[in-house]
Amino acid sequence: MFEHCHTPQETAHFLRHRYGLPVRLLAGRPSVTTGSVLGAIVMPPELGRKVLAVLDRTHPAPVIAEPGGRSWTFLVTPPFPATPVSIPTRRYLAEYEVTVVPGGHCVLLPESDTPHGWHWAGEPAPEALHMPLRSAVIDAVYTVTGNRVGAH
Repeated sequence: MFEHCHTPQETAHFLRHRYGLPVRLLAGRPSVTTGSVLGAIVMPPELGRKVLAVLDRTHPAPVIAEPGGRSWTFLVTPPFPATPVSIPTRRYLAEYEVTVVPGGHCVLLPESDTPHGWHWAGEPAPEALHMPLRSAVIDAVYTVTGNRVGAH
């Protein structure tokens, strides 16, 4: 999909127009910033595969895989009004190496189709950006880890 992108600017333009992502360049890399438009939840790939399988039934989920399979980042719709994740939920998620990324942090986006770089583990649908709610991803983590859904 990135075969026609030869510069970081072309890649950013492609990501903006194909998926509706609010892309900016950070040190020549396409990225998005977490905040009121989108959020991010990071987890290990093994858990991410299970969470994505649960979400695929009900919510499309754009997911970015880091090179080397270190982590998966789910792009999510943040709650409105903005509310923090409860301390018990954060502790539970931390047991599974899951992090809800705070607002103001940069998330690097895919810039190639190769697994040697950042790439889509769950490609967003073209056109308007559709993301699962932050709570839906957290609920899916609870589901796949065998725990009841917590208040978050």
